[in-house]
Amino acid sequence: MGPEESHQPVMVNEVLTALACKSGVKAIYIDCTVGLGGHAEAILNATAPYGKVIGIDRDSAALALAQKRCASFGDRMILRHGSFKGLIEIAETLALSEVAGVLFDLGVSSMQLDSPNRGFSCKATGPLDMRMDPSLPRTAADWVNTLHEKPLADLIDQYGEERASRRIARAIVQYRKANGPITTTDTLADIVCRVIRRKSSWKRIHPATKTFQALRIAVNDELGELDAGLSQAISLLAVGGRLVVISFHSLEDRSVKNCFRATAIASTPHEKPRRFINLYKKPVVPTGEEITRNPRARSAKLRALERVA
Repeated sequence: MGPEESHQPVMVNEVLTALACKSGVKAIYIDCTVGLGGHAEAILNATAPYGKVIGIDRDSAALALAQKRCASFGDRMILRHGSFKGLIEIAETLALSEVAGVLFDLGVSSMQLDSPNRGFSCKATGPLDMRMDPSLPRTAADWVNTLHEKPLADLIDQYGEERASRRIARAIVQYRKANGPITTTDTLADIVCRVIRRKSSWKRIHPATKTFQALRIAVNDELGELDAGLSQAISLLAVGGRLVVISFHSLEDRSVKNCFRATAIASTPHEKPRRFINLYKKPVVPTGEEITRNPRARSAKLRALERVA
């Protein structure tokens, strides 16, 4: 069984409900994080025989696997290499001005996390890379080995929300001075573990998780990409179209919540009809059954915005 077949997309039923997928309708959806094609496959099945999905990803390896997984759908599945900031440009190349739905499944994919050579995991030994798009110019090692102590601490604090960010940054700089550049994931993880010595709390979350998250966000400009992608996705929604976002940490969820709230408020001036509404007052979370089946789903939160006029 290949990775595209064993991959478990998160909250599939909730996504289909939020996107209001229906069979027999000629609707077009954009999956901005197509990954291994799990959500795209579900959307295509739910909207058969006419629904189409435009699958976008920064990772060319993921696109190849998504193509393999969804090959049976023929021209109902169209794949493009690109980032959130290029969403409008990709839509224009396909002559799309409006779509029925847009999906963002944020964060690192299972394939990336499970590949030691990609450098995303603090639990496996590999090069300190973390680039979702391998063509990006700077790796996590570049960030770790060039930033001075204060900006490195600020990065770990801001993007990782790590309370020990100052001590971790100091330990990283001290290690660099004594031993040279940090080039592997296990070396960085060991440095963080020596700073955070609460071994009794390691069973669920590795001590270096927040530091690795911070570096990954910086390397891939994830929050900047997200802000640009949300804005462009909103502009592409047809009347009745829905934007659905699954986030996995508080920084992502906060950006999505604030964007949706601002969009809904801004579209309700007294002299004009309401154009956008939040579908859910609170984010939708995975069921206990799903979390048991797929522990990586435990931190997922789903929010949805609909264009109503």
